[in-house]
Amino acid sequence: MEGVSSITAPSLLAMVPMVIFLIMTLMGKNYTFSVGIAAILGCILTGQGPVQFAGILVDNLGGTLGQVALIVMFGSGLGVLMDKAGINRTVVHFVVKKIGVNTEKKGMLAVLFCSLLMVVLIGTLNGGNAVIAPILLPIVASVGLTPTTVCFLMFNAGLVGVTVGPFCSAVAAALGVSGLSYASYMKWAALPYSITWMIITFILGIFIQKITKGKEAYEDIPPVEEYKASTREKMAVFSFIAVFLVMLVYGMTQDSSMKYVIFVILLLALVVGIFIDQPIPDRIKMFNSGMGKMAGMLLSFLLTGVMIDAITLGGGWEALSEIILNMVGGQSKYLLMIIASVVGGFGVEGAVVTQMEIVNQVFWPTASQMGISMELWAIVLVAAVRITSIVYPSANTAAHMGFARSNNMKLLIVCGWIISIIMLAFIPVWGMIASMFL
Repeated sequence: MEGVSSITAPSLLAMVPMVIFLIMTLMGKNYTFSVGIAAILGCILTGQGPVQFAGILVDNLGGTLGQVALIVMFGSGLGVLMDKAGINRTVVHFVVKKIGVNTEKKGMLAVLFCSLLMVVLIGTLNGGNAVIAPILLPIVASVGLTPTTVCFLMFNAGLVGVTVGPFCSAVAAALGVSGLSYASYMKWAALPYSITWMIITFILGIFIQKITKGKEAYEDIPPVEEYKASTREKMAVFSFIAVFLVMLVYGMTQDSSMKYVIFVILLLALVVGIFIDQPIPDRIKMFNSGMGKMAGMLLSFLLTGVMIDAITLGGGWEALSEIILNMVGGQSKYLLMIIASVVGGFGVEGAVVTQMEIVNQVFWPTASQMGISMELWAIVLVAAVRITSIVYPSANTAAHMGFARSNNMKLLIVCGWIISIIMLAFIPVWGMIASMFL
C-alpha cells in the first residue's frame, strides 16, 4: 500500500469514492461494477498505481472481506451436501411433528422455528428457506395460513437465523469487523436484538393473518404426505447436529474468531458426505457446485476492500469522524448509535460485510472517543444490516415471495418498516441496560 498520495490526509476528498459507490448502488447499478469504479477512483485519488492496486487486492484475500467470501462459498457447498443427505427434510418434519400443527398459531410457530433452525444449520437465508418451503406449504395450508403470512414469518425468521447462526456469513462478518468472540457477540448484540425481533414478528404475523384471511389462500397445494426418514438420514442428522454442537461449544470456550468458522464448515461437510451414497469424487463435485454458486461475490468483496483501504490512506474516515463528533456532541452516544444504524440501514446498500465495514469505518472512531465499548457497538452493526433487509424490496424479498407463493409486496414492506422503527427505538434502550453491566 505504498505510493505518493495525491491528496493530503486526512481529507474529506478521500470519501468521494464512497459517495460515488453509494449513488451507483442506490441507482440500481451492478454491485461489482459500482464498487470496482469506486476502488479505481480511490486509488487514483491516493496515488496508488497498478502495482499498489494489485497489492491491496491480494492483501484483502486474507483480510475480513476475503475470509467472509470464503465462508459464504463453503457454506453454500455444505448446503448442497446436507440436501443430498436428506438432513433438511428430516429436520423439518421432526420439528413440525413435535409442534403438532393443528391451529393457525401452531402453524405460525412451525414456520418460525423451521426457518430459524434451517437457516442456522445451513448458514444461508435463501438456501435455508428454499429447502423448507416445499415441505412446509402443504402443512401450513392445511390450517389456513395465508401466503403473505407464511412469507413474512419465513423471511423474518430467516433473517434472525443469519444474525445468530454461528457459521452464517453475517455473523462471520460481525466477528471479523468487531473483533469480538462469538459468545460476546451473542450476549451483547445478537441475542437481545433477535429475541425482540422474533417477538415482534410473531405479533405482526397474527395481524397479517387476520387482514389477509379470506382474501388469499393456497390453491393446488398437494395434501400432506407421511414421511419416514431412513436410518441413513436419521444418522446423518444425528451426526451433523452432534458435531455442530461440539464445535460450537468448543469455539465458545476458546473465544474463537471468524477463521474458526472455515474449519468447522469443512469438518461438517466431511461428516455429511459420509452419509451420501455416492463415490467420493461425486461428493466433492457436489460441494464444488455449491461453492460455485457464490464465487461471484469474491471479486466484489475484494474490490470493496480496495475501496475501503484507499479511503483509509486518504484519511477520509478520520476527517469524517471529526465532523460527526462535532455535530453529535461528545456525550450523545445513544444518539450516535441511532444515527449509525439509520445510515447503515437506509443509506448503505450492498453485501452485509460491506455495510458493516462502512458503518464501522465511518462511525467507530467517534463512538470509541465517546467511550462506547465494542460489545455495545456490535448491536449497531447488526441493526445497520438487518434494517436494510426489511425496508426495501430486494432480491431476497422477491425470493421469499416465490417460496411462499405470495404477491403482497406492499404489506410485507409496511410491516418491515414497522419492525425497523421498533428496533431503532430498542437500540438506545438496550444501550442503557447493557451499559450498567459493561
